[in-house]
Order: sequence, then structure tokens, then C-alpha cells
Amino acid sequence: MVAVFWKDLRLIVRDRFALIGALVVPILVISLIAGALLDKGDRTRLLLPVVDQDQGPVATAFTKLLSDHAEVRPVGRAEAERLVRDDNDAAAALVFPRGLSRNYLQGKPGGIELLTDPAQAHGLQAIRVLLLLMDQEAQALADPLSEDLILVEKTSLTGSRREVNSFDENVPGFALLFVLIVVIFGTSMALHDERDWGTLPRLLVAPAGFTWMLLGKLGARFVLGFVQMLVLFGWAHWFFGVSLGPSPAALLTLSAAMVFTTVAVGLVVAGLARTREQTQPLSLAVVMLVSLLGGLWFPPEFVPEWMRQLQPAVYTSWAMRGMNDLVLRDRGLEAIRGSVSVLFGYGLVTLVIGIRLFRARHSAR
Repeated sequence: MVAVFWKDLRLIVRDRFALIGALVVPILVISLIAGALLDKGDRTRLLLPVVDQDQGPVATAFTKLLSDHAEVRPVGRAEAERLVRDDNDAAAALVFPRGLSRNYLQGKPGGIELLTDPAQAHGLQAIRVLLLLMDQEAQALADPLSEDLILVEKTSLTGSRREVNSFDENVPGFALLFVLIVVIFGTSMALHDERDWGTLPRLLVAPAGFTWMLLGKLGARFVLGFVQMLVLFGWAHWFFGVSLGPSPAALLTLSAAMVFTTVAVGLVVAGLARTREQTQPLSLAVVMLVSLLGGLWFPPEFVPEWMRQLQPAVYTSWAMRGMNDLVLRDRGLEAIRGSVSVLFGYGLVTLVIGIRLFRARHSAR
């Protein structure tokens, strides 16, 4: 027993890359998560586009009150709709209609319009709190005993849904996370198993070339990941009532693009790792990093600004953009075309890099 103990311990210590990875990866992941959740220093204030059609003293006073708590950006209505509906930079925009000041000063109820993106539920809730605070402060300044003179009319710009539930927000991200774990770990470790078992060298003597044999193996992993993703989304729809969007074709296309890129990432991990043991900490690091930066765990507004700047470089952020358009905004294939294009492009580049890495490390051909 003692001899086996010392033998296995020497083997573990000998693989320094795997040993360092096992120690460093948890520190890196914990630091990133702590920075995302606890670092409050560089967070930008909530963006609130304001369309002032009233140009009166009441609208001006309201705008000033809101600017104490949010980044108020005076814009026209078209620009406000673009920021909310197209760019998704703001959870909502506020419109002060003509005659608001006159009605308010005369004691008549007046309405303000809130142009919303229900998919950004957390930002929308924060804006609702700001509006409540604005109304309370305005009443305190004018007449503490006055009746409620401000009526908020909500208009969704990104779909027919006025509200989204917590399942719609969180379940798709966790489904993608489990697909990442299975596909990246499975792809990288299976390729190293082929080499360790001696089956990979035997396959290389087959008439087909190395690249085609490798693509065949990756194709099997793609099918497994694709089926897993569809099963998870089907379960979420049946058990939790999660919306899958209005277009099955859009869901299938986005799922295929996501799994294709993930398989390519798994191949890169296999090409970088020298041994099967090294694939474990490296796969874990990749899964955690792309999950955190891609917004699979929590919405982008929960993380510091420096993390948000990195998100466009992470392919999972594009997958989540597409999923949000499908699940939360009820959009179809046209809306996710940009996300799908980026995912397939990312996957092709990653696939080429992975094939070259794996060929250089594990193949004599």
C-alpha cells in the first residue's frame, strides 16, 4: 500500500502542469466570481434615456431628480427606441409627453410613457424604483398631501410579453452551462483516451486522412451535445414553462451554432493539454471563464464594467444574446442572425486552431 501511495504521488507531482492547474484554477475562478459580485467600485450607473416632449418645469424637475440616481441621457424618441429595442443598452426609456407640466400644476393627472425591454428584468425593476422615488420626491417638494398625479403607461418595445419570470431568465443559462461541461470535458478527455488506449495511432493508418478522422470523432460529440441541449430546453419548457420562442428553426439553428463552437473549444483544450490529467483543470478553467464572462450565471449588469468590456470576445455571450432574443423577447430567426453568424465564425476559427494544435502534439502525419 505504501509503495502504491508513493508511486501515485510521484506521478501526480511529475505532471506539473496538471498540479499547477489544480491549484491555480480554483484561485482564478474564485477571484473572478468575487470580483464580479463584490467589486462595486467601477460599476457604471443605470442608463435611462429621457425623451422630453414637454419642455416644462415639471419635466425638467423630474429629469433632475432622476439624474441624481441614474445616468440620464436626453434623446429623441427614435434614439430612445433604438437604445432599448435594438441595442439593448437600456432597460427602459422615459417619455414626458406634451402638456405634462400644465396638467401637473393644475392638479390634473398626467401620464408618462415607459418604453421597456422586459428581457432586462433587473434593470427594469431598478427603473421602477427610480420612478417611485421620483414621484415621492416630487410630491414632497410640491404638496405632501397631494394626490397621485403621475400615471405610468408601459409599452414593450421588444415583443408581446410585458413581464418575464425568473425561470425564463435563469434556466437557459444553466442549460448552456451543463452543455459546456459535458461537451468540453467529453471532447478533450475522449481524444486523450483514444491516444492512451492506442486506438488513435491505429486509426491514423486508415485510408482516410487525419483531419477527416478527427472531424468524424468531433461530429459524434456534436450530435451528443446538440441532443442534450434540445432535451434540456424541452424539459425546461415542459416542467418550468420556459418559453422557447416563436420559431423552432431559430432555436435549432442557435443550438447547433452553440454546440459546434463548444466542440471546437474542446478540441483546442485537447490540443493544449499533454496528458488526460491536464485536460481536467484546463477544461474547468475554460468552462468557468466563458460561463462567467458570457453571462450564463447572472445578467451583465451585475458585473463590473471591465468584465462587460470583455464579453463580446467570449462566444457564450453571443449565445446568451440569441437565447434572450428567443426566450425573453419572442423574436425569430431574423433577430438572431448576427449572434448565429458570430458563433459559426468563432467556431470555424477555433476548429482550425484546434486541428493544428492536436495534429502537432499527437500526430506524426
